[in-house]
Amino acid sequence: MATATAKIAVTAEDRTKKAFQNVQNSLKNLDKSFGQLKAGIGALVGIGGVGAFASQMVQTADKIGKVSAKLGISTDALQKFRFGAEQSGVATSTFDMAIQRMTRRVAEAREGTGEAKKALEEMRISLRDSSGRAKTTEEIFLEVADVMKGMTSQSDKVRLSFKLFDSEGVSLVNMMQQGSTAIKDYGEQLEAYGGIIDQKAIKATEDFNDALNILQKQGRGIFSAIVLGAKDFIEA
Repeated sequence: MATATAKIAVTAEDRTKKAFQNVQNSLKNLDKSFGQLKAGIGALVGIGGVGAFASQMVQTADKIGKVSAKLGISTDALQKFRFGAEQSGVATSTFDMAIQRMTRRVAEAREGTGEAKKALEEMRISLRDSSGRAKTTEEIFLEVADVMKGMTSQSDKVRLSFKLFDSEGVSLVNMMQQGSTAIKDYGEQLEAYGGIIDQKAIKATEDFNDALNILQKQGRGIFSAIVLGAKDFIEA
């Protein structure tokens, strides 16, 4: 029983070693920029809160990576768009759902179907550029913002937003009607203050969390071995 438990622990350690090393390397690369924030963070959350802050950042980075991969948007662009949404009074969860629905509806429009097809035609937004290349979700998102900025009818903005983003579209109107320049400015502001989590750090965090999940699942086997061993001892 002890041998089996030891083998499980060693296997878990081996599988997580690479992930832990990736996180450590990423933290070393970020140390210089993060050092400028240490005093402020310490004053803001206190010594006891630093661990909670770090835990929250790990969860945030992991989610950014997974949402980025799901929607096909770069991690940098996703973070910048999210910040623009927050500054416009839109919750991150609302923005994520809106951009997810837009991505699906744009895909339908490429097939010649769906609500977004007519909306994009009305806004005179093409799904391809002059060279015939399919535009990315990021590009279409910013073009939609520019068209909405030039519209005078608030009801038309709401109507078209609903067709592109579904029910979350109404919340996004305040952000979109500022135009692409304002949205890009939000992104530049976030970047200037060191608010972008690097892609390498995000990937390392994903690896870390995935490996940690495996370790936790393997811990169930260790727990079973301990309980069964204790049971045998008690009943002996």
